Amino acid sequence: MEFILPLTIIVFATIYVTIRLVLLAIKFLREKKINLGQFRLYEGKFPDELLSARYLFKNMFEIPILFYLLCLINMNFNNYFILDIILAWGFVVFKILHVFTRLKNQKKINILPRTYTFFISLGFLILGWMSFSINVILKHFF
Repeated sequence: MEFILPLTIIVFATIYVTIRLVLLAIKFLREKKINLGQFRLYEGKFPDELLSARYLFKNMFEIPILFYLLCLINMNFNNYFILDIILAWGFVVFKILHVFTRLKNQKKINILPRTYTFFISLGFLILGWMSFSINVILKHFF
């Protein structure tokens, strides 16, 4: 159960990012800055703000998938310790910071904070998977 809240936070962040992308697309369609046909293959010129929102949306279905899987496996096999919960929260905190830095138009920001938050969140995830692997080895072989 300790993983439910971190999982839920990432899920709601993903839902927020999705709704934001849809609303931005509608806004630019209404303003006639893009046309609906462009979405077939994402062809043509898109406003930077919409491209940034799309990249953030795509990002929420990349690395976080490994976080979901890790949490679900840990819960299913009851194969975790307090360290694993701390690592999960570390991922969540830095992933949310990463999301906030990506909410801005990416052409107008300093890329370093975004890069740091990404790599720190990735570090927490890698450590989480390493901990899971060690827990499995210790539990089943010793």
